[in-house]
Amino acid sequence: MTFENYKKQHMKEKIKHFYENQKFAHIKRKITKGWNELSRGYIVDFSDDFLVMQESDDFRLLGFDILPIKYFKKIRYNKNDKYYDKIMFLENEKKNIGIKTKVDLTDWVSIFNSLKEKNKNVIIECENPEIDSFTIGSIKKVANKSVFIQHFDATGFLDNELTKIRYKNITKIIFDDRYIDVFSKYTRERKNK
Repeated sequence: MTFENYKKQHMKEKIKHFYENQKFAHIKRKITKGWNELSRGYIVDFSDDFLVMQESDDFRLLGFDILPIKYFKKIRYNKNDKYYDKIMFLENEKKNIGIKTKVDLTDWVSIFNSLKEKNKNVIIECENPEIDSFTIGSIKKVANKSVFIQHFDATGFLDNELTKIRYKNITKIIFDDRYIDVFSKYTRERKNK
């Protein structure tokens, strides 16, 4: 077994352990050389290549993130995380952990087709500082190497052109999140001049 395969197997075992024991996960993700991102919450589903995390902040459960496991550097559960987890339990938040929308985590195509079939608007992030993109909107087309989103801007206006996002650049997908769900109710089209 190569060292890379050993690391991948060890990470899978850790993910499974956090999932089965409903532990608060503090995940450090290495996006590119010299650039890390943190994700915090509860693992609610996973496959060989992807994980679904129910985000948590300020002792509240938020929306769901789909994260490619290939970026994972470390999953932490130290005394700080353990105490956060205890407070979540005492605040009766842990009883609400669970995925509402089942997503096929086989590959990018199955992920986006699952979300599209359920009419889920999403946020897609490319956190690499060289790309640094944030796209919010509805999934219009799923192709072999890219997904096409009808993005809306900060004033709710829908773009006339679809935004093409290559799978290889995606580091995070967010869905079933209050921000997305509320904002999506108030999108609008530009009036033709």
